[in-house]
Amino acid sequence: MKGKLTLVITNIIMLALGAVLIVFFDDDRMAELIAVALGVLFLAPSIYSLIMLLFTNVPVEDAMHNPRYNLIPTIGGLSFGLLIVVKASLFVALLKYIFAILLLAGGLYYVFYLLFTRGRVAMPKWYFFLPSLVAIAGVVALVLPIESNPTLFLMTGVSLIALSVTSVVISYSEYVAYRAELKAAKANAEVVSVEVAEVGDNASEQ
Repeated sequence: MKGKLTLVITNIIMLALGAVLIVFFDDDRMAELIAVALGVLFLAPSIYSLIMLLFTNVPVEDAMHNPRYNLIPTIGGLSFGLLIVVKASLFVALLKYIFAILLLAGGLYYVFYLLFTRGRVAMPKWYFFLPSLVAIAGVVALVLPIESNPTLFLMTGVSLIALSVTSVVISYSEYVAYRAELKAAKANAEVVSVEVAEVGDNASEQ
C-alpha cells in the first residue's frame, strides 16, 4: 500500500511540474524560481536535521546512533541551500545539466524496468517509445546552449508528463497481469477441488 501511495504521489508531482514548465516555459523568471526551489529542497531536510540535533537526547557514548555526528553534513546542506536561494542567478547555468541528468536517468530507468518486467508481464514494444524519447531528450538537453532555457523547460515539462504516463501504463499492465494470475489460480483451485470430489465419490461407490 505504501509503495502504491508513493507511486501516486510521484506521478502527481511529475504531472504538476510538467504542467508548470509547459505553461511558463518562456517566463523570464522561471530559471531563477527553479533555482530557488532547488535551494529550498536542500534547506528543508537540513533544517529538519538541525532541529533533531538540537532536541534529540542521545548519550554521548552511543557513537553509532548519536545524531551529532550528522552536524557537518547538516551545516553543509544548510549553507549550500542558503547560497542557492540568495544567489539563485549564479546557479541558473547549472539547470540544463540538472534537467539533462533527470531526463536521462528517468528515461533509462523505465527502459530497463520494461526490459526486466517483460519476463513476467506482457509489455508491448510501443511501451518503450516514450521513455526512449525522454532519454534522448536528456542527451539533447546536454548539448543545448545555456541561454536556451525556454526550450529546455518546455522539453523537460513534456518529458515529465511522458514519464508519468509511462508509469501509469506500466502500473495498469502489471495490475491486469496480477488479476489474470489470481483468476487463473482460482480456476485451477476449483478444478482441483472438483477432481478431488470426483475421486472421493468414485471411492465411495466402490
